[in-house]
Amino acid sequence: MKTKRVITRAAALVLGLLLPLLAASRADAYPFMIRHGYTGCMPCHADPSGSGPLTSYGRAQSDLLLRSRYGEAAEEPGPSSGLLWGAVTLPDDVRLGGDVREGFLATKVDGAATQKSSILMRADLYADVLWWRFRAAGSLGYAPVGALNAALTRGQSDNLVSRDHWLGYQIDEDGSWLVRAGRITLPFGIRDIEHTLWVRALTRTDMNDTQQDGVALSVSKDQIRAEVMAILGNYQLRPDDFRERGYSGYGEWAPSTHLAIGVSSLFTRARRDIYLGVTDYRQAHGVFARYSPGPLLAVLAEADWVYQSLTYHGHLGGYAAMVQADLEPIQGIHWMVTGEAKNDGGDVASSFGVWFSAVWFLAPHADVRLDEIYQTIGTPSGNVGALTALLQLHAFL
Repeated sequence: MKTKRVITRAAALVLGLLLPLLAASRADAYPFMIRHGYTGCMPCHADPSGSGPLTSYGRAQSDLLLRSRYGEAAEEPGPSSGLLWGAVTLPDDVRLGGDVREGFLATKVDGAATQKSSILMRADLYADVLWWRFRAAGSLGYAPVGALNAALTRGQSDNLVSRDHWLGYQIDEDGSWLVRAGRITLPFGIRDIEHTLWVRALTRTDMNDTQQDGVALSVSKDQIRAEVMAILGNYQLRPDDFRERGYSGYGEWAPSTHLAIGVSSLFTRARRDIYLGVTDYRQAHGVFARYSPGPLLAVLAEADWVYQSLTYHGHLGGYAAMVQADLEPIQGIHWMVTGEAKNDGGDVASSFGVWFSAVWFLAPHADVRLDEIYQTIGTPSGNVGALTALLQLHAFL
């Protein structure tokens, strides 16, 4: 039947694309910073929802709170916290940055040989400039594979990419209200760097290449953080039939400095879905929370209901959920356990996964991360197991 063929195609896409592309990560805001009383992103990041270049305050906190201190805790950030390890000093209204991330990946799917690869996962430069209340921000990078939805050039590999670029206006003096237009990361759920988590992949709201062009209004003030975006389509994607139009948004309330709870909502329509090839009315609605019972532990959780109405091909109703515990026994060393589940809808069985992760912020502007991931992935013919090991080396300018 046509509906089953569409479901089978989607399941094959998960196995054929999403598992190998675990390497296409991105480094942005860390939601676990709620352990330090940071419920919002604005003090440290140029983007109100936690991406783009760091502010001077963000660079200082990165040096003081993230990296390992080999001795007594510092009272003031070191000179290496600045751009290019302190070699360049910029005015506060000019924020520049960059990321380089190299990955080494090994994946073993049931019934198949182990696949090994190394990949330049990210090599981006980005900037944000403030003039009076006007803002201009953007990024430019190189992607040897993947990130095709963000590509400026048209090759199957070795592309120039721009994940974000926008113009904005700060409505109030301190910039807590911001309106902007351009290519923007969709405001939805927890903005984490593990973009292949199913809550990000199934809702298509990751920070790798699912950004959309549109107009967004955000607020980050006192206990409230929210953003809503009118989605006009991804204009780096051709032809126009593939472009989604609709809205995306979230609202988050922080009743204390160590607890934040929020809701998300998204609705789009594409005349031809980029993955399924048919007209698709897509919805995602969910809840999320961040909590820190003390300075050693941060807990993140998200649950989303996802629904697709495929014209002449039926309906797919599913879900995605995750919970992550992040333990930092010594500053700069993190041990994380993440559980996740999803169901794509239709005749596909539910999928489950568990991540065991270790991260070491070993030096200024540098960290190393190891993930061991086991997933049992639902397909129309049953579940398929996959074991993945991923080592990442990361530096930012």
